[in-house]
Amino acid sequence: MELRTYWSIILRRAWVIVLVVGVVSLYAAYQYYHLRKTPGDLKVYQSSAVIQVGLQATTKLSDPNYADYITATETLSDVLTTSGIFTAPSFDNAVIQQIQADSHQIAQRYGANPDLGNLSPGAIGGALSASRDHNLVTLRATWPTQAGAWAITNAVSEVIAAHIDTYVSYINGQAVTGPLSLTATATATADTTGTSTANSNISFPITTAKIISPAVDNGTVPGPSASKPTLLLVLVLVSLVIGIALAFLIEYLDDRIRSQEEITRLLQLPIYGAVPRAPTPGQRSTRR
Repeated sequence: MELRTYWSIILRRAWVIVLVVGVVSLYAAYQYYHLRKTPGDLKVYQSSAVIQVGLQATTKLSDPNYADYITATETLSDVLTTSGIFTAPSFDNAVIQQIQADSHQIAQRYGANPDLGNLSPGAIGGALSASRDHNLVTLRATWPTQAGAWAITNAVSEVIAAHIDTYVSYINGQAVTGPLSLTATATATADTTGTSTANSNISFPITTAKIISPAVDNGTVPGPSASKPTLLLVLVLVSLVIGIALAFLIEYLDDRIRSQEEITRLLQLPIYGAVPRAPTPGQRSTRR
């Protein structure tokens, strides 16, 4: 009996439930539409490449500045992945220039006028990440478009392979960031006149890099807003619960009696008769 009563309340106050759920559903649909239309919100593309970092081969085995090769290359790889080189504006600008130089190669892979996205230094720096395994560095670019992800990864690997000594140097057994010509001044010694001169007895091995695995497409990964559709669905379900609760609240605040069953239930008395509703003026009542 009570279930029938509850169901009758829901049917009687259905307009409240429909109103609340309808408003929330429109909001959720609007947000989901914008998520679908904004590239990179729900899914992004990822590309990766592997490069090998090392020191240029030399015959100066007795030179104290040439540390153990394995230790040196691992140190260089660690500096490359953790020193913030990828977020430096100069590096990102070099990547953009390399992408422009690779335009023919990109067009061959993705067709004419491929969508590369917003190629700005700040955006490229935020899209790059790297990890190392010994002296092998894995580069990854996460980007809203597939062509852009591959183009950035390919350009980064080419820039590092061609100009790594511009960004990472090996001096006196330590890996440092910056060009060799600049970091070499850090080893300068002061002479008796107070001026600084570079120590000509110190040698600087050249850092090298080689592309082991060219840039490849890794497919898609969840974007930063990938969980929002689920949250929007939960919001609609919550609105349904709120709508039902409001329906019962309005019913509780409404003290009008609408049926004979309510009179019997409230007064606990039988009904012996009822006055029929008066007919509408101009119409004849068919009820007896």
